[in-house]
This record gives sequence, structure tokens and C-alpha cells, in this order.
Amino acid sequence: MADEPKKELPKMPPFHIVDASGREVVPSNDAPPPSKPSDPKNGYPSERGLLNLSMTLVCTISMGIAILSGAWFAIGILNGNREGIISKVIVVGLAYVVGWIVSVFGIRVLGNFVLPYVIKLFAWVVLSGVVMLQIIVISKLFRQQYEFANYVRYVFLFGAGMVALIGLHLILEEHRLGIFAIPILLTSFAHLYFIVFHYVFLTDTKYEYIWGDIIFFLITLAVSLLMLAHFGMLNGLRNLMNRTFNPIDNPFVPPD
Repeated sequence: MADEPKKELPKMPPFHIVDASGREVVPSNDAPPPSKPSDPKNGYPSERGLLNLSMTLVCTISMGIAILSGAWFAIGILNGNREGIISKVIVVGLAYVVGWIVSVFGIRVLGNFVLPYVIKLFAWVVLSGVVMLQIIVISKLFRQQYEFANYVRYVFLFGAGMVALIGLHLILEEHRLGIFAIPILLTSFAHLYFIVFHYVFLTDTKYEYIWGDIIFFLITLAVSLLMLAHFGMLNGLRNLMNRTFNPIDNPFVPPD
């Protein structure tokens, strides 16, 4: 049986294209360059970028002023300055609150990638101030030269420092508070050793002051242990912040 002629396979590109006059047209592979889309900003900088830069500046300045003025206020209290305490607390707290709100808005709503590093730096600065305050208060308790009103102010200053530290911790979505508890815990144990040395080995001791030492030791110890534990005590505040600072429903978010 004779072999059937093989059918010629269709040709692959390049195809031969013939125009109306019968001449072969060779297609060109050079495509025209894509046209550039018109710039919707008309040459102006990005509105979101400018807002992010503004948030960074306002947060850094406000938090810096709040921390510096708070430290100055604490030094004055420790030195016996009692003038205008309420007014000073209000203005320092106002600067901190403004910086805190701006930080949360910039990080959680605008997705600012610089502010988290700024907040972490401020958190370590505040922790250093809290530990220094704790050491100064322990030295004053050791000398036993304070009145009850001064003792209340010392406890208030320590509590204010802890509130500032926890507030900075809440700004960041994934931030571990336990590592900040270790310096406070170690300082509390050092206070315990000073208490034992003071009331056992020294002879010129005023024993009626022992409750001031014990109460301050228990306060600092409890605070540091709560920071180390994971009881979820701050989950309610975090959920409230997530609902309040929602980038989807927020009317203050500019377009990219």
C-alpha cells in the first residue's frame, strides 16, 4: 500500500501577511511605548506622605516634651517643691495625651513605619526614669526623713511613671511588656535587702517607719509581677483601641 503524502504542517510565526496590493508585509515587533498616566496629584506631594511626616514630628515633639517636663516635675517633688502641683500634672498629662493619640493614629491607621521605633525608644527612656525614681525613693525611705504627705507623693510619682510606660506599650500592637518588668523587679529585691539590713543590723533605726518600706516594696513587687504575667488585663483596652482607630472606617485617612 502506497504511503499517503504527508500533509504540510501549518507554519509558525512569523506569519506572512499580504496587503491589498499583493505585497508582503513584515510585522514589526517594536510596540509603541506605553503612554504615561496622568498624575492625579498635579505635581503636589502625596497627601498621605505629608500626613505621616507630620504625625512623626508631632509625636516626637509632644512625647519628648511630656517626658522631659515630667522628669523635671518629679525632681521638683522629690526636692520638696509643692507649688502648682495640679496645674503641672494637667499640662504634662495634656502633652502626653496629645502625643499618645497622634502616635496611635499614625501607627494603627496610617501604617507609619518610623513611629514604632520612636515609641520603643521613649519606652526605654521612661523605664529608665521609673527605675531611677524607684532608687531615689528607696534612698529617702532608708534615711527615714520624710513625712506621710511626701510618702504619698512618692507613690504617686511611681504610679504616674508606670501609667506612662503602659500607655507607650499599648500604642504598639505587638510589644512585650515582660522585659520591662525585670529592672523594676530587681530593684524591688534590692529594696528588700536594704530593709533587712536597715531594721536588723543598724542601731539608730526608727522602727515605726517600717510600714512605709514594706508598702512601697509590695507595690513595686506587685507591679513588676503583673507585668511579667499574662493575665490579659490590657486586652479590653486593646480591643477598644482597635475599634476606635480602624483604618477602614476612619474618615481622616487620605488617599495614597
